[in-house]
Amino acid sequence: MKAQKEYLSANMLHSFRVKHTILPYMDSPWHYHPDYELIYIVNGTGKRFVGDSVENFTHGDLVLLGPNLPHVWKNDDCYHQAGSAINAEVIVIQFKHDAFGDTFFSLPEFKEISKMLDFSSRGMKITGRTRTKVIKEMWAIIDSAGINRIIGLLNILNHITDLNDLTPLCSSAFKRMRYEQSSEKLNKVLEHIVSNFQKPIQLDDVANLATMSKTAFCRFFKLKTTKTFNQYLTDVRIGYACELLMDSDLSVAQISALCGFNNQSFFNRQFKLLKDATPSEYQQRYKNMNEQIQKV
Repeated sequence: MKAQKEYLSANMLHSFRVKHTILPYMDSPWHYHPDYELIYIVNGTGKRFVGDSVENFTHGDLVLLGPNLPHVWKNDDCYHQAGSAINAEVIVIQFKHDAFGDTFFSLPEFKEISKMLDFSSRGMKITGRTRTKVIKEMWAIIDSAGINRIIGLLNILNHITDLNDLTPLCSSAFKRMRYEQSSEKLNKVLEHIVSNFQKPIQLDDVANLATMSKTAFCRFFKLKTTKTFNQYLTDVRIGYACELLMDSDLSVAQISALCGFNNQSFFNRQFKLLKDATPSEYQQRYKNMNEQIQKV
């Protein structure tokens, strides 16, 4: 299954879309579209996939995605159980770069907003005071009409220009990757990684998916992503390991296994190579930082 290109329906009454949705679980597929998308998880937990980033999400998660960046939010299994009493609640704002005219964001007054929108090509997690301000504006914009609706969106974008509260999600290599709907072979491989990175994935498997020899596939994948297949897969797994180290009480051995590594020593070496710290050191740094914050 490839990443689906989503065509957002036009609305003659509005220049951009705002949706407030309550549903049993988030059911969108792995997809992308030419619009910017601001997503606020009012209620819900699970895994967030953005490009080559894999992270846990929970209530209050706020993310801005640039155009054509493949993504999906998958709720935890408890949301999918029959008779479940819990729901997912989401507010989404979607807008095109030319929503207010071809040159609107090129005006001198929008220099900082334009720079921030460029930054969103890697996806951005929004935190801190910026997150608080943006969420307040998103609730207000739901019931806004006329010019107040546009003012609300501009206020949101202006708040997000505080780069100190923005964390990029996917890697710079993924940003450079040319993601095309026509690249059926690449789409199949990326979807396979998203769905199976916690299990063993062999080069033979993905080469067969792409209907290519292993040698041809390795050249193809490096050309498209600027990384070898193993580098890309390791980046995805280590990204998820970071989330587990920060947000769970699991041991390093358990985390290594959950992220698809069948050899803890190899996991430790790869983690240190990418994060300049062992998994235990990384976990301790995060705990120390939290303790310092709580003392403030």
